[in-house]
Amino acid sequence: MDLVVPRGAVVAVRGRSGVGKTTLAKIASLILRPESGRVVFLNRDVSRAGDSERAHLRLRYIGYIDQECALIEELSVRENIELSLRLVGAESSRDAVREVLEVLGLKGLENRRPRELSGGQRQRVVIGRALVKRPVLLVADEPFAHLDEETARSIMNYIRSLVTSSGMSVLITTTDLYTPLSVDRDYILENGVLRERS
Repeated sequence: MDLVVPRGAVVAVRGRSGVGKTTLAKIASLILRPESGRVVFLNRDVSRAGDSERAHLRLRYIGYIDQECALIEELSVRENIELSLRLVGAESSRDAVREVLEVLGLKGLENRRPRELSGGQRQRVVIGRALVKRPVLLVADEPFAHLDEETARSIMNYIRSLVTSSGMSVLITTTDLYTPLSVDRDYILENGVLRERS
């Protein structure tokens, strides 16, 4: 089955640990190349695109939330969030940065370094870095793993509002097989096979 993430839709791929969700997320975000099949992004087959073209598309149009909460330790919270804007040569939007800091509960932590943050705070910074540039596609690999239920729900509502206002597409992976999610399409990945949940 093909995985389709329509414009302005939120799609979930669920599966147990080790079934390939992270690999799928990295292929969707143009970090990895598929061994077979095609990746179509912005109506173009980018499966065999060169490294520079893939990097350009990724930086300009894709926000990626990794489950390792990878941050640059020498940069502050604000600088880590602004990084995705700076990498594409965009002016740092004070309003956009302020908005993600407030919505993600990071206000007052702007000048802290990653080593001074909890796991949940680090994850929220990674989420902020992906969202601040308003990507065409947001790929979120286990984005709520370190967050409490209330915070996760609040951030999901914020992502939903961005989908509504900007038409952003969202792909979320999760090991949670049962909790109802506010998504438009819900898939299960099992034994290398992707199927849509009824």
